[in-house]
Amino acid sequence: MNTRYRRLKWNSILALVYQVILIVTGLILPRCFLYFYGSEVNGLISSITQFLSFINICDLGISAVVSSAYYKPLADRNTAQISRVFAYSKRFFRVVGCILTGYIAVLLAIYPTLINHTFDYWFTATLIAAMGISQLGQYFIGITYQLLLNADQKSSVQLLVNGSTLLVNTAVSVALMVSGAPIQLVKLATSLIYLLRPLLLYLYVKKHYELDLTVAVDRSVVPQKSSGIIQHIAYMIYENTDVMVLTVFSTLKNVSVYSVYTLVTNCIKQLITAATTGVQALLGNMLARGERQELRRFYTLYDWCVHTVSTLLFTVTGLLIVPFVKVYTAQITDADYEAPLFAALICLAYFLSSIRNCNYTLIRAAGHYRQTQAASLIEAVTNLSLSIVCVFRFGLIGVAFGTVAATAFFVVYEMIYFSRNIVFVRKTHYLKLFATDALTAAVGIGAAMHIRIFTGSLLSWLLQAALAFAVCAAVSLIVQLLFYRENLLAVKKRILRGIFGRKSC
Repeated sequence: MNTRYRRLKWNSILALVYQVILIVTGLILPRCFLYFYGSEVNGLISSITQFLSFINICDLGISAVVSSAYYKPLADRNTAQISRVFAYSKRFFRVVGCILTGYIAVLLAIYPTLINHTFDYWFTATLIAAMGISQLGQYFIGITYQLLLNADQKSSVQLLVNGSTLLVNTAVSVALMVSGAPIQLVKLATSLIYLLRPLLLYLYVKKHYELDLTVAVDRSVVPQKSSGIIQHIAYMIYENTDVMVLTVFSTLKNVSVYSVYTLVTNCIKQLITAATTGVQALLGNMLARGERQELRRFYTLYDWCVHTVSTLLFTVTGLLIVPFVKVYTAQITDADYEAPLFAALICLAYFLSSIRNCNYTLIRAAGHYRQTQAASLIEAVTNLSLSIVCVFRFGLIGVAFGTVAATAFFVVYEMIYFSRNIVFVRKTHYLKLFATDALTAAVGIGAAMHIRIFTGSLLSWLLQAALAFAVCAAVSLIVQLLFYRENLLAVKKRILRGIFGRKSC
């Protein structure tokens, strides 16, 4: 098997394992926050997390363009050029780390005044400080090494490190909560455990790469920086709009409801993203080598896989998310977590987001930041403006609608752009995919919605989930056999080749 595809296979397998760990731990911890501290503290944690992640705007899209700059020298094994890109990346992200320190100081002063004095100043400020420590380690050390490993199709290293620290953190956090520790101590423990991540990545890169750390920093080694900045700012606005709008114009209880539903949908989206881990590096390698026919063939199969899996998983999620939330928030009475219309909209939004992000890997691999920056800005402005306008009258439904509209715009833009650039795929390819997506979802929902064995218990939900998934998977298989038989056979061949080797296939 080609080394590139072998790395893709192992990266994807480890990413899926990591995602399963992330989903399980991601369900355990928020439920514990709700049980031990209540909905408002859970909403506060979600809000602070979102505000801290907004510092990613200072990344200025450099991580994306740095990754693109690595592909050619890694393909050519040009150690000198790799060292120059690494040196630029290292200096830049240390500056971001310094900015992050200042940003946390500003949050300590301002953020507690945004939450209508639900909690006293020191409660909120100490929580912000405890949660911000691990991000400092990420920018001062970790991200520089992470970008190099990911571009070299070695994301498996990062996944092993992250998975191990995630399990340790979950065990420590639960133990602290059970013992009655304050939420600030729980989050401080999390930050200290996560500081191990950048340290371990540093040790791995030091051992396995012969980098010239004395090379002078050269800004020209990373092109299209200004376009990367615009793209990144636009995406940060798009990604963080919902929680920020709810925090400022609504209530922390609504933030908590939003965070519980998106906990589920985000797990599904990340599961899909995990399955495609390493695809960007593979696409970048193909582009660097000028393998245009192989690129187009792989992309069309990859795009079909993303659509098929996303449709199946989000159809099932749409059927099961409200009953799941009922089980998940049982005995939590300080907020109303039953919101079926919001659930439907947020599932649609995350389905479109999964399609958007998986296709965006091709834009990043090709380095087409300048060409697509206008569309990114329109997407961000659309999400922000619609969410603010709609939140006053429709609350949670309003922000979900804003996300659906903005994401749908960018997905349509990607379809048009790829038909004219990079892979030159016909528009009918995308139209057929979305038509089969709609057919699969409609028939699956129609067939599975009659399964009604949920009685409010976890066991009954699991049984309903298993039956609903089986029905929707059967519908998806039949539809794909009717319209994409060749793609099914191609995926089957790849799977068998990966398991038994080339000769067995």
